[in-house]
Amino acid sequence: MTARGDRLLHSLPAIYRAADDSGQLRALLAAFEDILFASDDLKAPAIAQQIDAIPALFAPLGLDAADHAHARTPDRFLPWLAQWVAFEPYRLFSADRLRIIIAGIVPLYGRRGTRRYLKALLRLCFEGIGEIRIDENPLHGFTIGRARLGEDSVLVREAPFRFSIDIALREDAGEAHEPWDVFEQRVRAVVDFAKPAHTVYDLVLRRGTTHAKETATP
Repeated sequence: MTARGDRLLHSLPAIYRAADDSGQLRALLAAFEDILFASDDLKAPAIAQQIDAIPALFAPLGLDAADHAHARTPDRFLPWLAQWVAFEPYRLFSADRLRIIIAGIVPLYGRRGTRRYLKALLRLCFEGIGEIRIDENPLHGFTIGRARLGEDSVLVREAPFRFSIDIALREDAGEAHEPWDVFEQRVRAVVDFAKPAHTVYDLVLRRGTTHAKETATP
């Protein structure tokens, strides 16, 4: 086991090591070692310790390496990392859910603007979502072969950039215990973030198989 200051002292030419009879040079180098290599103060880690911790800043779910078994992105760094991966509604999610979103959102961007992307993103953001149905042509009007007289046959204007989303939330989901308007706000924030800018949508939220609430974006 080496004494404090030995690491830097042994890197000096022999003439300097031999001249340190009083130990003052070793004591001086020990202070530099605390700054550069290792520090027992958790609030003021050494430079080398800070460099070693950099990979964990970008690992929201933690690192796989054995020497970093418990290292992961600090909670205070998650908002910056969420902005780095361009997830705008990060403020509406807990730290634990945000870690999952950050880790999984980038591979979805290759399908951005599609129905598959929106479904995948909603499931990534909300663990308790069960069924998701997206209709890209909800107002089809009186269409022969599709409309059912007296049931869904209506005369409407064409709405080519309007779609509908029907989301069923499982009864045992954690989101089922939060205020319904708060859950709706978070769902809308994700949909607004994911949808093409020129589109509008109708949103239906349900608990299980029960119709709970329907709202529309004009």
